Amino acid sequence: MPLRQSLGSPTSAGHRASVASELSPRTDRGHPGPVENSISEPDEEDQHSDNDSEDDDEEPALRYKRLGGSVDALFEKDTASALAAAERFLVLGTHWGNIVVIDFEGNEVQRWRAHSATVNSVSVDAAGEYVASAGDDGRVVVRALYTDDVTIVDYSRPVKAVALDPQYSRRASRRFLSGGTSGQVIVHEKRWYGKGDTILFSSAGPVQAIQWHNDLVAWACDEGVQIYDMKEGARISQIARPQGSPRADVFACRMHWRDCRTLVVGWADYVQVVVLRERTGMQSPTDASGPSLYAEISVLFRTDFVVCGLAQHRDHLLVLSYGDSTTTAVDANGQQRVRDAQPPELRMISRDLEEEASDVLALDGFPLLQPNDYALAHCAAANSDCWFVLSPKQLVSVRPRGLHDHVQWLAERADYKQALNDIEDARNNVGRWASSRDEVRDAEYQAIGEARAQALMDIGDTHEAALVCARVLPRTADPEAAVAWETWVFAFAEARALQDIAPHLPTGEPQLTSTAYEMVLAFLLATDTEQFRQLVLEWPPSLYNAYSVVLAAEDRLQKMDASEVEASQQLARTMALLYDRLNQPSKSLRFYLELFEPEILDRVRRENLFDAVRDKAELIMRYDDHMLNDNDVQLSERSQASGVQLLTDNTDAIPSASVVKQLVKSPEHLHVYLHALRGRDTHLSAPFADLQLELYAEYDPHLLLGFLRTSSAYTFDRALEVCEERALVPEMVYILGRMGDNHRALMLIIDRLRDVPRAIEFAREQGDPALWNDLVMYARDKPEFIVGLLELGGASARPTRVIRAIPPALHVPGIRRALARVLHDHHLQVDLSTDCRRILDRDCDVLSDRLRRLQHQGISSDGAQLCLACQQPLEEQMALSANTHSRSALAFWCGHVFHDACVLLPEVLSKTQLPSPFASSVGLGANQLKSRVVRGPRDQRAMLTQAKLDRSMLIRQFAPACPVCAEYDQQIAHQTTHSGWSPSERRDRDQASEPTESASKNELPPMQSLQI
Repeated sequence: MPLRQSLGSPTSAGHRASVASELSPRTDRGHPGPVENSISEPDEEDQHSDNDSEDDDEEPALRYKRLGGSVDALFEKDTASALAAAERFLVLGTHWGNIVVIDFEGNEVQRWRAHSATVNSVSVDAAGEYVASAGDDGRVVVRALYTDDVTIVDYSRPVKAVALDPQYSRRASRRFLSGGTSGQVIVHEKRWYGKGDTILFSSAGPVQAIQWHNDLVAWACDEGVQIYDMKEGARISQIARPQGSPRADVFACRMHWRDCRTLVVGWADYVQVVVLRERTGMQSPTDASGPSLYAEISVLFRTDFVVCGLAQHRDHLLVLSYGDSTTTAVDANGQQRVRDAQPPELRMISRDLEEEASDVLALDGFPLLQPNDYALAHCAAANSDCWFVLSPKQLVSVRPRGLHDHVQWLAERADYKQALNDIEDARNNVGRWASSRDEVRDAEYQAIGEARAQALMDIGDTHEAALVCARVLPRTADPEAAVAWETWVFAFAEARALQDIAPHLPTGEPQLTSTAYEMVLAFLLATDTEQFRQLVLEWPPSLYNAYSVVLAAEDRLQKMDASEVEASQQLARTMALLYDRLNQPSKSLRFYLELFEPEILDRVRRENLFDAVRDKAELIMRYDDHMLNDNDVQLSERSQASGVQLLTDNTDAIPSASVVKQLVKSPEHLHVYLHALRGRDTHLSAPFADLQLELYAEYDPHLLLGFLRTSSAYTFDRALEVCEERALVPEMVYILGRMGDNHRALMLIIDRLRDVPRAIEFAREQGDPALWNDLVMYARDKPEFIVGLLELGGASARPTRVIRAIPPALHVPGIRRALARVLHDHHLQVDLSTDCRRILDRDCDVLSDRLRRLQHQGISSDGAQLCLACQQPLEEQMALSANTHSRSALAFWCGHVFHDACVLLPEVLSKTQLPSPFASSVGLGANQLKSRVVRGPRDQRAMLTQAKLDRSMLIRQFAPACPVCAEYDQQIAHQTTHSGWSPSERRDRDQASEPTESASKNELPPMQSLQI
């Protein structure tokens, strides 16, 4: 069942605004002035009413403006009768038959005379290219706005309504619907044989209105509203006119397509919401062979006003209302008369049928106007809804109130907080005002923000006021922006709240005067050193005079109490930063070292700031102590600390003499430094040797002896004096030994240490026979010394002498064991010598055998081997010299092979020739050879072998040398002579580069370097 409800009274509180939009009268010719979205002040009596005061706090939802321009000139001579809205313009029909196209500001775009009588209806296609009009002259005129295309159809009877196909300009059919007093709804379209009309519907009463949306058309007649599907060519349904509704000719039907499936119908004081649904299954109330859609009234309610127009606004329904359906009234004399009309109202009704707003439109001449004289048109233009209310003499644009209107309304009520939040939400594309975020300019945003900040300052909330200023004050290079910021800086200074605005001050654009920044820093220096430090870190030094700030900070640091430890440390860090910015690293490093800033020494190395710490040796040593944080740290670990290493590694920039001078008052630090310096380079610490030995004796006596042994820069007398003061006997012994007073040193060991091994070791180190004599003489009556000398003295102590020096009557405990050990050591030494000699003899035998085998080995040679002297094959040359009886080759132990003729001198060669392979010796003549008889191959081999041996022995007598090796040795000797090396250096070099034994025997000189 459709829902039927009745709205409350027009004056009911909570459902409508109690004030009407003021349409101010004009002074010329009695026509009204422009509607500027101003709301008229209520009557004096209404101002005192509680209900109206509550309504004043309710913000209007819509903004009104009367269109002027060409509209004023039009209404001076004519009156409007019809209105249609397109996406970019409006179309007006007048009682004089004119069609006027105007823009949304009221400026005329086009005008033509289309009818000779009143224009009852106008329509525009979806593309905004064609305009159709219908009038009482019975004609329908369709005119193109951008071409000369005009279609005129005369129906001979008044036409009350016309509707163009939304796709009229895109479709070749060029169809439109019209209806009038004939009661017929006619579709006019182009066909293949020409233009023609088709009657879609006939009624007993006139057709009052037609609305075409997509493929659906709705028209109103006396029976009700008919809904027709143009695509299927079938009527969907008829929505009957509500029973008891007033006459249809007096109160025309108003229709509005909310969407493609919802139609809102207004019949006088009734409103119907019709929903079209798909026919699916059992949901269809009629035969399934009918249209695919069916209509259902989802909402039906009755009002106490007459509906003059319908439109949609988001989820709300806009209704242009006219008083009520009562047209007569009784005067004071009891006579009936025509009642003056009430001004129209624009009401906003929610889906829950709640009237959320209502504005009275005091249009010109409204007392004489009837409901049919008004019209309401909707246009979705420029991403913003817009509506237009038409009366015969006035055209008013209605728009949703934008952000600008909303902010103004809030500002009038001093609600700056909400106004500022709404502006910022809109700029962030959030909230209901996001679509109108560009309406509020930066200047207005700043003004609202400053008003909000001032309100917060008045109540003492300076922190929130600073946040607001940071959001709204401009950050541009405009001088006015800087002035605005400085104004607020002085305002916060007056309120003694600069700590709140300080974090938000601009450092780029705009840049304030240095006075403003310095005033803030001075305030924070006295009140909050942590924030002062943060700002110094964040702000570029060019914003303020750094020298002035440094002087103020130094003065503040000196006046701080000892209890303000944390604050003084923060201020010291700030001072270090300021000195860095002033390019004074020497002063900044002093603060960093005092604060034990981590990695500050790495920065000194990285930036080469050694000159800046030249006078800060004591601070560096304290820095190391803090980093080690342990009193039991060994000297070796302390000397490896980063600070000490920095001082010792950079003695060119930080002279050691300067460091020593600074550390004199801190001997422990000086001791660590000198120890590390000596570990790096003993020559650097040599000038301070006497001071260093005193420090060793004081803080690390166990290291003093090592220092005395490795250093020669100290003074013996001073060293002996220091050791005597501290009774350092081992050190005294060493010093006396260095001084040559070995006897005194030995006596110290014997008398004060009574350390026999040490005494023996001392005597052995000195290598002085007199010391051994002193030691033997001293030990002759001391059994423990006698035993010690026998057991540890070895051959140096001469055991026989020790034994002879023992008094006969002296009892020496352990002497038996000592003598046994002496004898055992002697026998052991004899055995070792015998074994070593046996090992050497065995090695000599092995090496001799190896050499003999190598010398007896032959040298293999193939037929293609070349003579290294003549570079000819050995066999070829031997064949050529067969007649000369010189067919042998000469091979050296180095592996080089030559022809005999290429190496041996002629006189040597003549003596070593073998005239015949059967010669048994080199000295045999021809007759002797003939006398010998070769009895077989064995005799032949024996004779040849004997001849070769004889020849080899003869050649060895002349001792020929290998030419290749001889030249190689000459080159090496030449290089050695001109190399500048001494003979001993060359010998060491040759031994270091000498190859292993096996490699040296087989390796040959490089052949490519020889020139033979």
